[in-house]
Amino acid sequence: MTGAKPTARPAVAGLRTPSGTTVHFASLMALTFAIAATIHWVMMPSGPAAWTREVERCQVRSGSYLGRFPESRPEAIQRYDDFAGCLAERVSDRVLWTAFALSVMFALAVLLYRLQPWWRIRRQRLVELRSADDPELTAYLRSLVVEAGLPRAPVFLVDPLNPRAGGLAFGHGRRRYVRLDAGLLTLFRTDPASFRAVVLHELAHVRDRDVPITYFALAVWRSFLITALVPMVVGLLWLSWQDAPFRSSLGISWRTACLVLLVYLFRNALLRIREYHADARVSAWLDSADPRLCLPALPGTVTRWPPVWLRRHPRPASRVAALAEPVTLSRPGFGEYLAAGIVLQLCYVHAAMPLLAAGTPFHVFRSLSGGWGALVTLLVGFAAVRGAAVTAVGPRRTPVGRWLLRSCFGLGTGTLLGERLSLSGLGDPLPGAVALVAIGLLVGQLVLLSWWVHRCSRLLHRTRLARVRVIGWFAIGTAVSLLGWSWLARWSSPTNLDRVPSHLGRVGASIADFGDEAAWTGLDHALLLVTWNPVVMEFAAQNLALCTGLVLLWVVPLLLAHRTRIRFALPVGLLGAAAWLVFDLAVKAAMRDTIPLSERATDAFRAVLTAWEFSGLLLAQFLVGAVVAAVLFRRAGLAHALFAVATTGLTVSGMIWAFARLGACVPPLQAMATRCPGVTSGEYAATVLGIVTVEGTVAAVVGYLFGTTVRRGLRRWSRTRAPRIVRTPVGAGTPKPGRAGRLVAAVVATASVVVLALPNSPFETGEESSAPVAEAERTGSNGTEAASGTAPGRVWLRGGGAGHFRAVSSATVGFAEDISSNAEVREVRGSAVRLSEVVTEAREFPEPPDSRRAELWDEMLAALDDSARRFVDALDTGTLDREALRGVVESFERGVRRFEELLDLWCGEYGDRVLAAC
Repeated sequence: MTGAKPTARPAVAGLRTPSGTTVHFASLMALTFAIAATIHWVMMPSGPAAWTREVERCQVRSGSYLGRFPESRPEAIQRYDDFAGCLAERVSDRVLWTAFALSVMFALAVLLYRLQPWWRIRRQRLVELRSADDPELTAYLRSLVVEAGLPRAPVFLVDPLNPRAGGLAFGHGRRRYVRLDAGLLTLFRTDPASFRAVVLHELAHVRDRDVPITYFALAVWRSFLITALVPMVVGLLWLSWQDAPFRSSLGISWRTACLVLLVYLFRNALLRIREYHADARVSAWLDSADPRLCLPALPGTVTRWPPVWLRRHPRPASRVAALAEPVTLSRPGFGEYLAAGIVLQLCYVHAAMPLLAAGTPFHVFRSLSGGWGALVTLLVGFAAVRGAAVTAVGPRRTPVGRWLLRSCFGLGTGTLLGERLSLSGLGDPLPGAVALVAIGLLVGQLVLLSWWVHRCSRLLHRTRLARVRVIGWFAIGTAVSLLGWSWLARWSSPTNLDRVPSHLGRVGASIADFGDEAAWTGLDHALLLVTWNPVVMEFAAQNLALCTGLVLLWVVPLLLAHRTRIRFALPVGLLGAAAWLVFDLAVKAAMRDTIPLSERATDAFRAVLTAWEFSGLLLAQFLVGAVVAAVLFRRAGLAHALFAVATTGLTVSGMIWAFARLGACVPPLQAMATRCPGVTSGEYAATVLGIVTVEGTVAAVVGYLFGTTVRRGLRRWSRTRAPRIVRTPVGAGTPKPGRAGRLVAAVVATASVVVLALPNSPFETGEESSAPVAEAERTGSNGTEAASGTAPGRVWLRGGGAGHFRAVSSATVGFAEDISSNAEVREVRGSAVRLSEVVTEAREFPEPPDSRRAELWDEMLAALDDSARRFVDALDTGTLDREALRGVVESFERGVRRFEELLDLWCGEYGDRVLAAC
């Protein structure tokens, strides 16, 4: 079976996709060193218990509890920075220990890598093949080296005791060896074709440069077992003998076993994938896909055990199938991106988070999450590029959409599994409903983003200019990186998203309260929740990176397309802005007729008016997107619909800012402002355009889908009702460069980004302030701080709260016994002084993390302190009579009641033994 020369690594638009060996090697290195870093971080000679106590103590002192990371509130960020500063004083020894352990692991890996050729030659007693031994054989081998295109011939060695007809390429650096078994040398005389195929297969490993990659990976695996796994097993056994709680804790053990198995599977995958690529290269050299010619050394029998994921070599059937279609080696798949997701999440949690959470400010932590999001988007972009490359050289109808869906689903699933396998969080291994929903949303967004990259790469494939390709790839990479950095970073910790629904619910309720306060129409509530959407206001308002990425979603395809067809989209966008102007004037006229200006100049009516304005704009953008989609071509309509919607949004944002600035100067436009000109800032325009950009993108996509559905329905109806008529859509005809259209698109995009990048200075007046945002954030902050959580309460108890609780309890009991037993005055006074001192120390300790317990704690300490101080003062001044003693007893009883309530509250949530255990 012969055919065209197959290609193992296809290219698209000037980019060659990396080989699977390189991808698997990078994943294996990242995963191995990340797991090793976490093992050494946790299993430091002082033990994990000491580190846990330090983390809990710093959480209590700072009031910032892990699992409740702040998002934007300054006081919460300050508490987190205090926590990081507290740990920074104690983390230097662990950083040095981890760095030293990783250095030892790397040094041992390098040593094993350098020694493995010497050890293999010595152990197998290999002999170098010289020209004098067999001139004909050595000359033929030199010809095969030239055929393989190697600049330097490897050293050929002979294994005289091995009867197999096989070979092996090994070595380090530039020193490469090829072992020829004794059985293979007999084929040189009896079956030259098989001999040639086997030798070319080993030379293909040398040509693909996977020999140093493979053997360094094996060296890292062995070094990992020696320097990380063995010390951890010994440490766990030591802890289980020294510390009783570790005897019943299997969280670290089973997660470690899973991670080690994962590293082992990655090593086997690396060894398998290199064989596929070597087979493909041999097939290209032989110009044939016949397995009898390319794979003569395949075993004749196939065993079902072990399974393929435990094998170091692929099954013969898989090698034959890949040989027939070598282009499939470059297509994205579920398993590869599942592994990539696990590796990325484990590296994020294991290597970076402990270091950052142990001594860096909060903005660095947010930058880490942004980097995670950027890497996720680059991974799906890489999958889309590989899909486009396979489509370019593969069959005409390649199911690239199915591949992208599987890749994104694998990446999302790997992210969730990676977090569950992390040693940094030993919670419930089963994900909650919120985490599953969050991963589903992540997968959906990744699919859309990967399809966009695929379409842009197809447009670049039609471009012949190298400069345009470079600029195009840079723009595509910038777009996906910005979207990942600003938006997808929220999915870096799926478990932490459990608190988001309740927080957004409180923010939404606070925004909806403006509708009750204004009480203008029955639609105010709905419009406020749609336009001042909590998600948009929480994550997208004044988010320059996100909005810039959304702008690039439409400007990049328009600049890369051959025919831009701006002549229709631009007027439609301006017409949508004009329609909004009519709507806005009507709303303001109705408001002026029904509400006096004194009542309109309030935060509630400003919020309601803005909600009506944004709702009208969203409706206009929806209609603009639907019209553009219904008229233009289906494939090119989405970018044009987004451009038209962006034109509408930019124009309307300018009008809203102008009305806020000059509305009071023109009586028909006066709605809220009471001075001429109004006082506003560039932040107002940037905020409005940011909200319009985010919500307008959603409106454009929905309108595009609606317009295409209507267009398809009308086509079916026209085909059934009338003879087929060929109509030319708007913008069709002779292809033109479209420089004017591209210039217009670039101007609109640049203007949008410039407005979004205006300085974020605070408002000087409340005239145009975003009151719903400020009020919602204030209410949401209070609600978050008041929320009770089991984990923070336990941390507070273990971090010193239980000790103060027991100290206050002991001093209270002692004072009560001395009073009730009519002890000597000196002893009773000493008990009262001790109680006052213990209460003073407890007051200096941070209060419990939730509001109810904090309230009871403060009331208890205040009552007990008041009772002790009143008794001591009355005793020292000689005014201790029946009335004074009654006041002391009443205050003391009030403190005891608060103590009992607090004790019942803690035991009801944590169990009766929680205080004793702490």
